[in-house]
Amino acid sequence: MKKVIVISGLVFLACSSLFAQKYICKDGNVHLLSKTAMLTIDGKNNKASSILDSKTGDLVVQLQVRGFKFPEALLEEHFNENYMQSGTFPKADFKGKIANIATVNFAKDGEYPIDIVGKLTIHGETRDIKKKGKLVIKGGKVEGTSAMNISLANYKVKIEESYKDRIDDNVALTMDLKYELYQAK
Repeated sequence: MKKVIVISGLVFLACSSLFAQKYICKDGNVHLLSKTAMLTIDGKNNKASSILDSKTGDLVVQLQVRGFKFPEALLEEHFNENYMQSGTFPKADFKGKIANIATVNFAKDGEYPIDIVGKLTIHGETRDIKKKGKLVIKGGKVEGTSAMNISLANYKVKIEESYKDRIDDNVALTMDLKYELYQAK
């Protein structure tokens, strides 16, 4: 009888891991905003990619820094060459998890507040992140949103002394990631 219970338990665990669902986003939106009285830096990147594991809460978000687009071409050039040095540091990424993934019912439409923890790497520097976000489940689709403020100094992005009054060290980042169920081919 004990063998039957143990074998049944192992079969259940194997089957439940087979049904773990991964969600993928290939064209997520990341918006950055820094505003002073003299200058507004407003960039958008619509090529962020992400994978979310609905069972473990594991979450990865990655983007190409050069993917940020700005209204002014000169600002985009300065962003990539002078500040972000995107030739040297081409990617930014977040690796972590949704700590309270057990509170999200992927089978039921609704809005679910989430706690995001992990490591954010920008400009070759990695920092611990702990932020709030939201998952919206609607008709089998999953959308994740989050907002955070980061300090350029924490990521060793250097601002020339002559621009310190024009560029705020505090940058607002917002993310909007629309996921689809990953289908292995």
